[in-house]
Amino acid sequence: MVTWPMFWMRLLFPVCIAIAGFVIVHRLARPGVRVGGAWLWLAAPVAVVWTLAAVVFASAPEAQRPAMIWGQTWRTCALNIALISVPVFVGALAALKGLAPTRPALAGAAAGAMAGAAGAAVYALHCPEMAAPFLAIWYVAGIALPVVAGALIGRRYLRW
Repeated sequence: MVTWPMFWMRLLFPVCIAIAGFVIVHRLARPGVRVGGAWLWLAAPVAVVWTLAAVVFASAPEAQRPAMIWGQTWRTCALNIALISVPVFVGALAALKGLAPTRPALAGAAAGAMAGAAGAAVYALHCPEMAAPFLAIWYVAGIALPVVAGALIGRRYLRW
């Protein structure tokens, strides 16, 4: 599978989000440091995967489209990504608590993006799905769960 381009896309997509999430967390952890254009680096991989998914989905025969979206693991994919992200998520929140984020909800959301994407990268090494529409829906959903949790938890936990 490592010779297939879609394997690398499936792996590099969350790695890019995790790196961008780390940069944003690093910046939000200190008062007065601007996030700047780092948010674009967080959104760019998602935009690329959604664009690729739309092209692949539109060009596929109609009979193959449901399998591209649902695959075989749609019931467990997003939840598994979120569960795998828990150690990074807890570590990031603990580190942020010791620093001084002035925007706690955003800092928590960025920690969730970093953790969720790290979980998705680990999950990508095991996942049998290769369709871009599947990644665009279920991987993004799996990454979004820790983002939402981070925003909600960070709002209260990261206050000083």
